[in-house]
Amino acid sequence: RDWPEGRGIFHNDKKTFLIWVNEEDQLRIISMENGGDVKGVFERLSRGIKAVQDSVKKESGKDFCLDEKYGYIHSCPTNLGTGMRASVHIDLPGWTKHGVDKLKARCEELHLQPRGTRGESGGQT
Repeated sequence: RDWPEGRGIFHNDKKTFLIWVNEEDQLRIISMENGGDVKGVFERLSRGIKAVQDSVKKESGKDFCLDEKYGYIHSCPTNLGTGMRASVHIDLPGWTKHGVDKLKARCEELHLQPRGTRGESGGQT
């Protein structure tokens, strides 16, 4: 099937809470905002997941697929378990003068993964 049949993205007015249907995962629930309120972003995410879960149960009588051993089951095996991935996008202007290789080496020392300017999907690191 071709876009947009069977998939789409839905968001609130502020675009701080989004639900992406049938992209890489069957359901991707996103909470994000500019600034440093990580707790607020997580709380909004938690409330949103609960609301989606309750709605799915009410409409279909089914729940998210939870395996005792593997956790929540997803179409992407790297998301097994909690199914949660957290990202923080920050601007590091001082590192550009040192070069991308130095930045990547420092991130590795800190057990971090540098991503592109467009998040995990690419863009310049």
